[in-house]
Amino acid sequence: MSTTYLTEEDVALLDGSIRIMQNMYERLIELPVEEAKRDLSELDARMQEKYRRKDRKDTRYFDIVAEDAISIGDGFSGHLDLFQKVLGRSGVIITEECGRVPRDLRIEHDTPVIISDPVDGSAYLDDVINRHYFPAEKNVKMKDIFKREMEEVPLNKIRRHACNSSVTLIRDNMIKYTIVLNLFTGEIYLGMPEGVFMGDVSSIERARDINIPVEFSDKESLVMLCYTRKGKYEQNRAGTHLRFFPLHPASEAKIGPIGPLRFTYLVRYGDDESEIGVVAHNGEKIQEILPNIAIALFSRGKLRAYKLFCDPEYTQQRAGKEMTPNLANSLYSDGLIVNTGVKSTFLNNYDYPSEFRDTTVIISEKNDAALTMLTGMVEREYATRIV
Repeated sequence: MSTTYLTEEDVALLDGSIRIMQNMYERLIELPVEEAKRDLSELDARMQEKYRRKDRKDTRYFDIVAEDAISIGDGFSGHLDLFQKVLGRSGVIITEECGRVPRDLRIEHDTPVIISDPVDGSAYLDDVINRHYFPAEKNVKMKDIFKREMEEVPLNKIRRHACNSSVTLIRDNMIKYTIVLNLFTGEIYLGMPEGVFMGDVSSIERARDINIPVEFSDKESLVMLCYTRKGKYEQNRAGTHLRFFPLHPASEAKIGPIGPLRFTYLVRYGDDESEIGVVAHNGEKIQEILPNIAIALFSRGKLRAYKLFCDPEYTQQRAGKEMTPNLANSLYSDGLIVNTGVKSTFLNNYDYPSEFRDTTVIISEKNDAALTMLTGMVEREYATRIV
């Protein structure tokens, strides 16, 4: 069970993060589709330089609006202003497009750090626009496109696989809170020391309004969902012993599994439970992994989380960094996060999220089959339990 606590300042930061996510959501869903889908190459040189991703993947104007909303604000205050208002000092924001801002501020243990994936599921976003937007239509907004997708896709699927946005605060070497927002349904999840809760982003004002307890599945299943592709990802899956878990087909789908929202496959919505019992991140980026680890941390013992290690002969790198680092090069220590915290200063080692990857697993504490396998992996030093 988490022993993290929120100070008065942390609570003020949390309420501020909630407002920022609300404002961002309203701005995004009201964007005209023609504007939202503009490519970075269509914008001016200053914007191209600022938002050009190091991994060279496409950036849409939709992504830029989300990025700005979370960091500097977009007609409202972002986290840079929030840090100054609440703490009277600067903090660091690490996001998908811009990387670490500001670059010249060294992160100390008490430096507030927001790690964010402003828009996860960009390939899905492009797909939804391509299928549901017709240029001859006038005044079509992103909320119209999302509504059309929800009319075609069952709710139990779109709750778990949708474009989403997330922010996670690290301060005093601890994960303080995480917020994950489903951009299609408007469902917002909050992980904090009191537990994991959900609500409707359009009907809340502050953290305490997100108050529906999230129920986690007790289902026993070894079926695993992670992102994988032939080549480096498959090598990493083999070397980290994730290969022992039966792979769910969605792991290899053209539009692969969602990152921050992946924990929802371990959530029970009434009578609806997923067949997936093991949620993994296979050499994936920190901003996609961290919300899932945070949800496990704040699940009040309902979920467990593990960091895996990779056999040397299978070691793979992306952006010059190992996909599964050893503990010396990891955000985590050899022990439970509630006891060891996370290594905030480690974040000084890179500027972009893709430069730090790791391999992690979360499961229900009632999933005996998976628990037995992971306990064995810990005993054989293939993994260490972090939650």
